[in-house]
Amino acid sequence: MAVNPQSFTPKTKNKLSSLIVMIIIAIFLGLIAAVGIWQYLNKTQQQVKEFTVTRAVVVASKEIPAGKSIEETDLAIKQLPAKTIPKDYPSSIDSIKGRLAKHTIGPEEVITESRLVGQGAAGGLPVVIPAGKRAITIRVNEVVGVGGFINPGDFVDILATLKKSDELTLSKTILQNVQVIAVGDKIFDPSTYSNPQPKIVSQVTFALSPKDSERLALASETGQIHLVLRPHSEKELTTTTGANLEDIYGYIASGNQAINIPIIPTTSGSNIDRNSIEIILGDQKTYYYY
Repeated sequence: MAVNPQSFTPKTKNKLSSLIVMIIIAIFLGLIAAVGIWQYLNKTQQQVKEFTVTRAVVVASKEIPAGKSIEETDLAIKQLPAKTIPKDYPSSIDSIKGRLAKHTIGPEEVITESRLVGQGAAGGLPVVIPAGKRAITIRVNEVVGVGGFINPGDFVDILATLKKSDELTLSKTILQNVQVIAVGDKIFDPSTYSNPQPKIVSQVTFALSPKDSERLALASETGQIHLVLRPHSEKELTTTTGANLEDIYGYIASGNQAINIPIIPTTSGSNIDRNSIEIILGDQKTYYYY
């Protein structure tokens, strides 16, 4: 049976028109959402692709100590996401081999220019000497070196003891807050922590001004040197007057405490009825008669 178009009332026509408009709007919004999702997925795919693209870089195959000349066995090639690697990072072992490590380089660490001594520059100890200072080394033993607890990077006071004569021995703090830049063959590296275990070595190297270097050299030649370890938090300098034997033992060491008691020879073999002085030294007794 055919439908008579005239049977639709104006109210029905309005509803039909609204439905068509809503359908069109829904389709339009759906297209916008689809385009947005497509763009998001495409961008995400591009990012994933960028992070999956790798580039070769040179890393340390093991720990490389500061000051060491880097050998081929110390290096390895590792593939890392190219997006995360600056373009100036080395990708060839030959470009690193033979260079000197400025700081300690850990295993698997990417070797950058900042971790190396400049091309053609001297490495090792000169790298860690502060500007205006000089490196000077003295011999130490277990006692002088504070039982082996001194590490590169520590600060010490230097005490000198001088024996001028049998009666005159002096001790004086000659230098304070002196930086230790090497202990034995271990060079100071600010990027690593010191080993807290004691290590007995035969030499300690300091960073001193030229004038203080002269003072230390003279003190080590004319007397005995002792190192006094300072707390890391204390940087203040103190004034000392030094010490001598009298400061420790008082008048006993002054040389003027002896008692002179004359010994009067006897005129007979008997000491009966004579005046006497009894002197006790430890478990020994001495009698003087007069």
